[in-house]
Amino acid sequence: MNPHGRGLVYNWRVDLSLSPAWSIELTSEAQPARLAAEELQRALRRMGGPALPIVAAATGPRLALRHGPDGDGFVRAPDAGGLLLRGEGPRGLLFAAYDLLEALGCRFIGPGAERLPRHERLALPAEALADRPALPARGLIVGHDHFLAAAEGWVTWAARARLNTIFIHTVGAGLPLGACRLASWRARRAAVLPLVRQRGLRLELGGHHLRDMLPRALFRRRPELFRHDGRSRTPDFNCCVSNPDTLAVLHERGAAFFAQFPEADVYHIWPDDILGGGWCRCPRCAPLSPADQALTATNALAEALAAARPGARLSYLAYHDTEAPPARVEPRLNVELLFAPRPRSYAAGLGDPGSATNAAYTARLAANLAHFGGRGSGRAAAFEYYLDGILFKSALPPLPDVIAADMRHYRDAGVGAVHALMTGDRPWLAPPVNASLFARLAWDPERDPAQLLAGELAARAPRSPAVLAAAYEHLGAAWHAVLDLDPAERAARAEHGALRDVVAAPPADVLDFMAAPPPFSERRLQRLRGAGEQLARGRAAWRAVGAAAFADAPALEAERAEWEAGALLLEFLATRQELYVLVGRAAPRRRIGEAHAAAQAALDALRGWAAAHVPARARPGHDLLRAIFQLHLDRVYDEHLAPPWARASLRARRAAVIARLALAIWR
Repeated sequence: MNPHGRGLVYNWRVDLSLSPAWSIELTSEAQPARLAAEELQRALRRMGGPALPIVAAATGPRLALRHGPDGDGFVRAPDAGGLLLRGEGPRGLLFAAYDLLEALGCRFIGPGAERLPRHERLALPAEALADRPALPARGLIVGHDHFLAAAEGWVTWAARARLNTIFIHTVGAGLPLGACRLASWRARRAAVLPLVRQRGLRLELGGHHLRDMLPRALFRRRPELFRHDGRSRTPDFNCCVSNPDTLAVLHERGAAFFAQFPEADVYHIWPDDILGGGWCRCPRCAPLSPADQALTATNALAEALAAARPGARLSYLAYHDTEAPPARVEPRLNVELLFAPRPRSYAAGLGDPGSATNAAYTARLAANLAHFGGRGSGRAAAFEYYLDGILFKSALPPLPDVIAADMRHYRDAGVGAVHALMTGDRPWLAPPVNASLFARLAWDPERDPAQLLAGELAARAPRSPAVLAAAYEHLGAAWHAVLDLDPAERAARAEHGALRDVVAAPPADVLDFMAAPPPFSERRLQRLRGAGEQLARGRAAWRAVGAAAFADAPALEAERAEWEAGALLLEFLATRQELYVLVGRAAPRRRIGEAHAAAQAALDALRGWAAAHVPARARPGHDLLRAIFQLHLDRVYDEHLAPPWARASLRARRAAVIARLALAIWR
């Protein structure tokens, strides 16, 4: 078998046409092996084959299922008895079964969405091959209650896509915008865990839970446990890691957490999700960088984990102000790196030397890897955002080339695991193409991403695959005008604090680049104007897809609605950019007013889409993201268009809207 990747071995000349004389021979009692047999039995029958019995010892031609102790790789080989599938482990055998079904034309598009062709004569493939993943661990991160509610479908799909990890990303005391409520996981785990175990998948659990390990109620009695902000102790963010009593509390409460949730292979107890400034500045902590403080806290929790679950690991998160590696603190042996480059450029691969933004992340990744044992240590994972509906404003750009380049870079850098965060303010109407692309490219980064995307789209629109591919190509080109950001534009990010004026200083995330200084803002506007032509061509392609659709029309209508959500978003970003550029030029008030009206109309179009497609249970979170867009427009209205008497009432109305939406999300 190749070290990793796919390799044809030979062609065995034997009749592999299925008949009622065939059976599925299974000698293993492992759950994934039994599932492999059942999945083959079900799918082969639906594709026109006979109903093959599952037996311990075949008396005629057979599909033999075998496996070793552990691993995801597999071999498929014709032999004198029929066809042999052998996995390195039980999960590898399950993956071999799904690979065989794909070789026969099956396509697993998403939860509950599969395409099984019908055959007049069903013959097993005569080519023998050996296959093994390039990245040992490949995970789907379930990052919102919307997706946790449908976790059975996502777990089933993940295994069919040959992902081997399910990561339940949770939040305790925080607002559940980009994570599942921990209480939701408690309620769902009895239903979800058996499916994870049946498939032999790894489970990871947690998120920004460090604040839960040090309850805010302790501050009144024990303020010394909490961080010093340079003036006084405060309970707002992270803790005072130089205080041994703080570490003792973390140890105690961490042990309780691990006992309460004993199901995970890797735990995540990360610091607060803020850009920076949340660490202790007391005399003993001040010499420690944010990364050193974070690793000190992680090590204390890891000590508790080693006692409670000797085989489990704890994740240290390199993210925001902990992206640079620790300088003074070494990780415990059961601590592994999780590198999360959220503000990177998604217009280029992480290792692309032409991207100034990504070059910085490439260097930080290398430095962190060195601190955690170097290449191939098995102690490093990447946390990626290809399915992040928060980062991408409730839509997803198609990223075939970027995902392929990223997987090659992570493999070559020695990262052992890559996980993709699936989160957002609403459930998807159709399975995102990025999900399938990520799964396939994490297994084999050398595959042609364009060819993979074409195969995916052919399964979705068999009557017009090339036209659907054109629609995605145009959407990807339009998104590129948004994603290829200069570091100066990314510096415009800003968080909303409790005492800030949300109209005068609204929150701004990675793609909120409109207030960057000239010439960056002017260049961005020109690129966004060019994106409009791409969207027009994409809409024309969709009309052709719709005209050719038949039985697949409902699924394609859902996919078209998702595509249109991205198009409407890009159109809003272009009008918002023009508004801010005109303000920067000190344009006449009338011209600014016209641009404001155009941007407001584009935002109203997004809201109209939501009225038709976002379910009621998801509306508070979705409306909150759109309220932030409204604040971006309100800022210009407040400073350049509003009469003096309207400014105070505008602030009162917006504050009330945000408070109402936040309360609805909490509930």
